Amino acid sequence: MKIAYVYDAVYPWIKGGAEKRIYEISKRLVKRGHEVHLFGIKWWDGEKDIVVDGVYLHGIGKWDNLYVNGRRSIKEGLYFGIKTLTGLKEDFDVIDCQEFPYFSCFSARE
Repeated sequence: MKIAYVYDAVYPWIKGGAEKRIYEISKRLVKRGHEVHLFGIKWWDGEKDIVVDGVYLHGIGKWDNLYVNGRRSIKEGLYFGIKTLTGLKEDFDVIDCQEFPYFSCFSARE
């Protein structure tokens, strides 16, 4: 299967529970023969599309901080939702959106 995760925070650049969960599940799915893509904010240096542990990472946009005054930035959520409109150009068997606010879910639809 061809699987896409849509989540703005990408492990290991951002360390949190959801990020680590997506990373671990993705690695295991790749080992089982699936093609796994993760669409998130580009936290890394270099190319916007890279492969880590067999998982295709796609940096769809650049942002400097997920949090404002200790809370997730609504502007960042809106920005990421808008970026997913043009970021997911391929067809996938499964698209798993993991984020609140769910702006990226609406724009990731087929």
